[in-house]
Amino acid sequence: MDLKDRLERLHLTSAKASRPREETISDLKRRLERLVDPRRLKRTEKEVIPITELVDGEEVVTPYGTVFMRQQVYGSGYRHGEMLLDRVMEIPVYPVSLLSRDENLRDLDFSQTLFLDVETTGLAGGTGTYAFMVGVGYFEQSRFVTRQFFLRDFSEERAMLWALAEVARRSRFLATFNGKRFDIPLLETRFIISRMECPLSGLPNYDLLFPSRRIWKGAYDDCRLATLESGVLGIYRDDDVPSEMIPTIYFDYLSSGNGNEIHRLFYHNRLDVLSLVTLAARIHELVHRPQTASRSEWFESYSLGKLLDRVGRRGEAIERFHEALRFCRDSQEWEILKSLSLAMKREKHMDEAASIWLEMISLDRGRELFPYKELAKFYEHQVKDYREAIRWVGEAFERLEFLSPMEREALGHRHRRLGSRIERKRIKDKNEG
Repeated sequence: MDLKDRLERLHLTSAKASRPREETISDLKRRLERLVDPRRLKRTEKEVIPITELVDGEEVVTPYGTVFMRQQVYGSGYRHGEMLLDRVMEIPVYPVSLLSRDENLRDLDFSQTLFLDVETTGLAGGTGTYAFMVGVGYFEQSRFVTRQFFLRDFSEERAMLWALAEVARRSRFLATFNGKRFDIPLLETRFIISRMECPLSGLPNYDLLFPSRRIWKGAYDDCRLATLESGVLGIYRDDDVPSEMIPTIYFDYLSSGNGNEIHRLFYHNRLDVLSLVTLAARIHELVHRPQTASRSEWFESYSLGKLLDRVGRRGEAIERFHEALRFCRDSQEWEILKSLSLAMKREKHMDEAASIWLEMISLDRGRELFPYKELAKFYEHQVKDYREAIRWVGEAFERLEFLSPMEREALGHRHRRLGSRIERKRIKDKNEG
């Protein structure tokens, strides 16, 4: 093919590909409109079902527009799991002083507490994470009320924050679950971005994650609220959505406009709020009346024993440790005996403590230095039997293979000191004889 033929072919191809200038501009304009349109997400072929047909709620009118809200009222006799909601108000709140170091919670009053839980577009936090649903609950005389504010579109955020602020201003306290680290900082960020004052920042936050860990850590695989619901509160959810799926369902709603799955998110969030109430009540009931600890769940008694011992209620602590020993697994017996012996020691019940240390050694001679050291101290300082004391030091050297250098040095020092005391006593006895 010569040069002339090639040029002619190129001309024909370019002529076919060319389009009128007006058609090209029109096509570019359509593309630009799709890019700048906030509703550019491609709609699926699913049937669009308005959320109002699936969730019983209403539009709340605010100075910043409207937001969707669902409210439910629970009267006297309503039971969530094993707890009657109206009974919560009868449970003393003083245990918070034993469970939290926050001085601002000393006057905690459940009747003036806002129970709060959020559902978000992700767990990363930061300015790119939205709280698309905020569920709150509060006592109103003998009733408990839940309100759930929901963003049908991100443009409703300021309206939702305004409505939330109106509810929060009626309360003196907050109750959350991991809210100190996640829920409240996230909401504070959203208020700042919206240039609005956040009334939540000034409310003392009773974060129930931390007292829950004190009582149930190690009892279950984790201390998530859902785990405590089934293990502690007697709550079993039907058709609940896994937490990790919540952002996906919400983004699908934004994309398709289909609210078919959104009612499951309302269900999930509402149960979270109700469980905050019953969890707080259960924690306080356990501290106030330790005898209500489940016998089948020995770890409740053990954890309560440690808590009561720490705050000086050692008589009750000793009872809880004995209760835990009756129902614990063999593998847990050693640690409970250790805690029990220390409580006995602090109460000056030294003979009982010594018998426990002997029992620990009979269970596992080579496990730990603790009982040997305590027996050596007991015989040296309480009984004044230095030979028996040095015998237990020797037993520790003989039976414990994995002593640290520091432990060996401390034992060696004790052995030398006891040897000196024995020698001084021998000389004294000889001179007196």
